[in-house]
Amino acid sequence: MEFEIGTTLVGMTNLVDLTVPVEPPRSQYFPYSRTVTLGNGTKRGLGAPMAVWNFALLTLEERNQLKEFCDGASAEVYIRTKLNEDTYADFSATMIWPDEEERWYGEKRNMTITFRNLVLIEAS
Repeated sequence: MEFEIGTTLVGMTNLVDLTVPVEPPRSQYFPYSRTVTLGNGTKRGLGAPMAVWNFALLTLEERNQLKEFCDGASAEVYIRTKLNEDTYADFSATMIWPDEEERWYGEKRNMTITFRNLVLIEAS
């Protein structure tokens, strides 16, 4: 798994290699922010791509490790995430911290982090 995150492109680190390792998430990639149905019945994608990382269960230490990348409600970061073709790509993104965190016996359950405004970083 090649899920990575960092505050700079060259500083990205694989989630399992962070100071407090975090298991790779279930992820979704959306090539558009939303789609609309047009009058002729076809659909059009609108807005910037986005990605969602869902962690079924995180320890408090793992949660805090991820929170270091987002000190407020959102932050600018770099990520490597899985695309719909099961390949990976690097992006600059706005990391959106969830408004609510579900507590479950001292851990976090179903933690979903959204990355909006994805801008593809072309490989050089």
